[in-house]
Amino acid sequence: MKRTTLLVFFSFILISFLGGCSLPFFNQERTNPAEMTATYEAMVIEAMKTAIGEVTQQAMANPSATSTNPPLPPTDTPEPSPTPIPPTETATRIPPTETPLPSTNTPTVTATRTDFNCQLVSSAPSFNQVYPPGGDFDGRWTFKNTGSELWDKEKVDFLFIKGTEFQVNVKKIDLPVTVNKGESIELIVDMLAPRSAGTFSATWGLKKDDIVFCLSVIQIIVK
Repeated sequence: MKRTTLLVFFSFILISFLGGCSLPFFNQERTNPAEMTATYEAMVIEAMKTAIGEVTQQAMANPSATSTNPPLPPTDTPEPSPTPIPPTETATRIPPTETPLPSTNTPTVTATRTDFNCQLVSSAPSFNQVYPPGGDFDGRWTFKNTGSELWDKEKVDFLFIKGTEFQVNVKKIDLPVTVNKGESIELIVDMLAPRSAGTFSATWGLKKDDIVFCLSVIQIIVK
């Protein structure tokens, strides 16, 4: 495109120059053809130099006219996706299991049948009575027959059910007398405290055949 523009420009200048000089030049009768050709070539060369100089000056005066490739638009760099942070595990505190303290109330008799109902009138030692290791004491109970069945001394026994064996060389005793409805009876068992410190208990009760009734608990502390 630039080369075509320059050729057109040069041709325009050359034609203008020749048009202005042709008539007086060719009217000279005494100029020979060789001189005319040399003169013509010199004029063309001079015109081309003039045109090239003008184009060069215009290019230097206006450097922004030089075509340059337009800059490429900036490429958007995608931002990295945030890495999810896993939740911090929170330790769950398990509360300690509380051991229930034994009741300080005097234990009551548990009735199994209405015809063998009974009432615990008194018991010893008192609940959580303190003894030294190996200390001697007596287990004492007074029961009242509040049921409809009599307690025949030949058929009813007072015996150890479960727990610590405080008793000495015995696990059951016979009733000394038959207990009728509304009557009471006291039962005594010789016992010894354990030789190690701690809290100990034992369950005793009356039994006829396969029926256990009048259950009672004694509990002591050894220290």
